[in-house]
Amino acid sequence: MVANPHLPVLLDLLGVFAAAVAGAFAGLRKGLDLVGILVIAVASSLGGGMIRDALIGATPVAAIQDWRYFAVALAATATVLLVTSRRMSDSKLKSAIEEVRGRAVRFDRVAVIADALTLGLFAVSGTLKALDYHLPVFQAALLGTVTATGGGVVRDVLVNEVPMVLQRELYAVPAFVGGLLFGLVERHGFVVQGYLAAAASVAITAAIRLVAVWRDWHAPRPGAVA
Repeated sequence: MVANPHLPVLLDLLGVFAAAVAGAFAGLRKGLDLVGILVIAVASSLGGGMIRDALIGATPVAAIQDWRYFAVALAATATVLLVTSRRMSDSKLKSAIEEVRGRAVRFDRVAVIADALTLGLFAVSGTLKALDYHLPVFQAALLGTVTATGGGVVRDVLVNEVPMVLQRELYAVPAFVGGLLFGLVERHGFVVQGYLAAAASVAITAAIRLVAVWRDWHAPRPGAVA
């Protein structure tokens, strides 16, 4: 199924890096110490893939048997801490890494982009791995969605927030769209496959997510309209 055997691992590791960046920013916003930030970053970056592997019986899960997963998560966390360390003692830190509650939720731009890329990368890698285990396209896209959102759920629970997938801008929908698009292309042998199909699907997923944040798009809420 996979023309290049390195593609699934590459997507996974890129997703781990992006998810760890988003997780580290979440820890910073909550004012956690270094250990807390590392725990949040690692849990959010590896959680979705571990759930995916457990569901399809790919055990031991990749995050445990391959040292590169933890190493990439650690490197991403260290990068965030190094970049922000000069601002740590600055009284303006709270405005630099801002958490705004309410109907319009805004994030630090880097964290938003990292989270959108996480969705795209994990949606595609999860779908691809599911296809390798001979799941139909629709079910593979669902598993890609679980992969993309699972780590975010773990992150939000650990920082005592309602998971983003349940209450903020469109989150699971972009992941499913990207995973389904990629699955259809791969399974039915269209002209664009492999790296190009993966890159296009990641970009589409991330773009939908970013537009949803920008436009404050949500799924319909019961009782929202009288």
